[in-house]
Amino acid sequence: MSQNMFIDQDIHDLQEEIKNKKAFLFKRLYEQCKVYFEEQLPEEHPPLSTTYMGIAVANLSLAYLLTKQKHYFEEAKRWLFTCVRYPHWGNAHLVDVDLSAAWLLFGLGLAYDWLKEDLDPAQKKVLRDKLLLQGRRMYDFKVKTEGSGWSTNYWQNHNWINMTGLATAGYAIVDEIPEADQWIQSAKDNFDYIYGVLPKDGSDYEGVVYWRYGAMWLFIYAHLIKEREGVDYFQSCDFLKNTFYYRLYQAAPNLEEQINFGDCHDRKSGHSTAIYYKVAAEYGNGHAQKMGHLVTKKFLYREAYDSKVKPGILPECLFELLFYDPEVGEQAFDNLEPVKYFEDLGLVVIRSSWDMDATHLSFKTSYPGGKTQWRHLWELKREKNYNCFGLSHQHPDNNSFILCSQNTYLAIDDGYNRTVKASDHNIVIVDGKGYTNENQNNIWKHYTQDMVGEIETFRNEAAYVYVVGETSKMYQKDLALERFARHVLYTKKSYFIVLDELKSSKEHIYTWLMHSDVFPTEDKHTFIYENGPARLMLYSVSPIDVDYDMKENNVRAVMTTQEPDKFRETKMKTLHISNRHKAANLHFLHVLVPGPIDGNQLIVNRIDQDTFFGVEIINGSEKEVFLQSKGEAITYDGCQYLEQRILLQYRNNKLYEVISL
Repeated sequence: MSQNMFIDQDIHDLQEEIKNKKAFLFKRLYEQCKVYFEEQLPEEHPPLSTTYMGIAVANLSLAYLLTKQKHYFEEAKRWLFTCVRYPHWGNAHLVDVDLSAAWLLFGLGLAYDWLKEDLDPAQKKVLRDKLLLQGRRMYDFKVKTEGSGWSTNYWQNHNWINMTGLATAGYAIVDEIPEADQWIQSAKDNFDYIYGVLPKDGSDYEGVVYWRYGAMWLFIYAHLIKEREGVDYFQSCDFLKNTFYYRLYQAAPNLEEQINFGDCHDRKSGHSTAIYYKVAAEYGNGHAQKMGHLVTKKFLYREAYDSKVKPGILPECLFELLFYDPEVGEQAFDNLEPVKYFEDLGLVVIRSSWDMDATHLSFKTSYPGGKTQWRHLWELKREKNYNCFGLSHQHPDNNSFILCSQNTYLAIDDGYNRTVKASDHNIVIVDGKGYTNENQNNIWKHYTQDMVGEIETFRNEAAYVYVVGETSKMYQKDLALERFARHVLYTKKSYFIVLDELKSSKEHIYTWLMHSDVFPTEDKHTFIYENGPARLMLYSVSPIDVDYDMKENNVRAVMTTQEPDKFRETKMKTLHISNRHKAANLHFLHVLVPGPIDGNQLIVNRIDQDTFFGVEIINGSEKEVFLQSKGEAITYDGCQYLEQRILLQYRNNKLYEVISL
């Protein structure tokens, strides 16, 4: 254990490193601290989140610890004693016992540990007493609400942040206030369970933005417990080892923006250099080191100023400085597979390459919260009668996809939303309806254990990628939906074939939805999206009569109850394609061809025969034919096929490959 909490090396070594190996990160720290000297601090608790105040105190305290320059000490005291004077921490919602209080417990806890030798006795006592008061409030609430709320929402950012703040304050004062050991032990028990039940593939159902905001604290606590007590979750927890790759594969091709499944405030929030550098240091991960340097050198200020996540990336400079290992070299991304399957979350990522203008499709069909969480939620319900279904950042987005190409978004998601519904995603709705319990923040509280979506098939072969997601159990029960299977086929060329298989015991109007930033033009059921340098040709080749219309769909949501006037809005241009005549069972078939605005034009022909239907795609001397049986053998081009679904590949008019799907 080092003398200074949270610092896992000799302080004198760190003081030397900021002069050379870590000089660029020390610059980040002192430039951030300059901002604090200009801040007017409110005498009364501000009517907004105070998370920025907790991290400010920590940054100023670290700057003083490293330099012993008096102005940092005086400024740290100005900030921390302003916070101490507030009778309560937080505003509007869960005052004293949620995120604002937790960030302040963390920042002021570190300040107490780092500054206590230089504080006069009266100041030290005032700060210690405030930490004791606020820690008691947080701990008592945690104990009182176990079984519901953040105290046992083990997969949610509120639990991770609140318990890390409580643990940090506990370690800061426990030598003087033995009662604080209760907080420490409670956090140890909490996280020991959490690190054992996180998805091993590193995926996060809350989405990229909450990954960078919340999962960061899984790394912070793991660092703290390793430094304080030698418990090394970095080696025992697969989530911590693998989660960087979830983030990397959910980066847009330009790597600066992100794929916004789940609650994502915007497309430009998602980077955490602190996590990247910590992953690099703990695992010698050159990919993470490269991403950390890329953000620091190129993306930092766009992330800071365009992102709607606060406090934001700039104040996290203390973590970067403490976590960074200069001995880890960078490694390029192009040695990674362009296709990745995160089985726990039912997330499939298909990239054409690692170039910034590459085509990128993400497809998702999942259990609520992912397989691991859903299984353990029901175990906790049965064994302890805990209601831990805190899935408010999960969207009804099974079988949805997000598509980018040429550094442009083509098929988009609603992002952040507090009244989630299936129709805000690129899926199929039934008689205008979607999931059970829609139009609220957490629709999953009253689901039964079998109400899941699941990837039925995932194949990543040399010549193709084939994915099938099934999600009928999520839909409103009165629809009597028996099957909604979406088949996505990518033959590693310039297009995707999407087949939707719908079955019900009732007749319906099914509506195929796709959202974009722009409206398409239409030419004989071909929809042409043009957006900057990119074009998407959407061919509707379904074996049914369809109608279509286009509407603007605005999704507007308040980002935090502490700041009700602060909101984000996504203006989606939505294409609706519906069967003209009601049917119980039907198929939609579409071909999506993304590429440059002046890209090669394919010939796409609809096929509809008595016993099968499909599509023919011609690109020069190459042709692919995708066929789906209507229940009988497929006879095509002089051959009979007993398979339900096949892909035929031709070159120079000669059949050279038959692939059974």
